[in-house]
Amino acid sequence: MSRMTDKKERYNSFNDLTALTQCLVDRNILIDLRNETSVAGKITNVDGFMNISMENVVYIDELGKQFRMDEFMIYPRYIRYIHIPDELEIKPVLEQHFANLSGARKQQQKPVRRTYKMKRAQQNQLETLAENYLP
Repeated sequence: MSRMTDKKERYNSFNDLTALTQCLVDRNILIDLRNETSVAGKITNVDGFMNISMENVVYIDELGKQFRMDEFMIYPRYIRYIHIPDELEIKPVLEQHFANLSGARKQQQKPVRRTYKMKRAQQNQLETLAENYLP
């Protein structure tokens, strides 16, 4: 998956089925399209809006004729069905994907510098706890 710069893409990756498609990167997948055609190939990239880039593709038209292509791009509105391989364990793969996404986000956050107001509030809380709960 490439760098996600848009908040909407990040939101989709956590809350839509986009995450499942992003877990299929670097796998050979068969995708059925809405116009009764199919595409089989290796997924190279899936963005936050579920636009799929593929390479080494075989395009199968509605008559069954096959056409080889080096690269192919699929917009999400044209997807009818994505065939997920049987050997893929969906739950652990999704958990790992979410851990990678949230881990990248946590590394970007800077530690909060304590201001005088925060220090004073924490000191008052400690004094209140000491008065009320310590014998």
